[in-house]
Amino acid sequence: MKAEEIRLDDGLLAVRSLSRALGGQAQLTDVGSLVWMLIRQIVPCESMALFLPDESHEHIEARVAAGAHASKLRGITRPLATGLAGWVAVNRQPIINGEPSLDLGLCAEVAPALRSAIVVPLVDSDAVIAVLALYSRDLLAFSDDHLRALELLAPNLAMSLIDVLIADEDRFTPAGRPAPGLTLVHSR
Repeated sequence: MKAEEIRLDDGLLAVRSLSRALGGQAQLTDVGSLVWMLIRQIVPCESMALFLPDESHEHIEARVAAGAHASKLRGITRPLATGLAGWVAVNRQPIINGEPSLDLGLCAEVAPALRSAIVVPLVDSDAVIAVLALYSRDLLAFSDDHLRALELLAPNLAMSLIDVLIADEDRFTPAGRPAPGLTLVHSR
């Protein structure tokens, strides 16, 4: 078994374990931190963002960010279908080696400049729960192997996010309001 396959298996186990072990007690930032620790071991990158839908489901927002530019990434909002993350949310197709400035604007050019992105939808059942975007300072930094690894992790990441979003909804909002992100983009 290759070292990359072992890391991928460890990553799947870590995400599955997080979902079970925390039993709804984790917050979005907890999951984001674990995802960042895991992902950068599997797919080398400088930055990560988890884009989730806003309450109107007309935009997606970088609610979690890590790595270089984290403070600039966090809170970036894009209309659905625009930028890399918005396009991935609507089309449910990943993008490999996309142009980071489509999501980040001029923030992508701040040193270290980000030159490529890999963006993957996190889907559960018929809903896009979030969009995971990884950014690198290297041009054409991401490979088909990186994409395959992320696509294997995506269902477990989506499940972990659902648990956290539902728990957050129960803790911080009145009952009866739908959890954010659970109805972002449904199959047609």
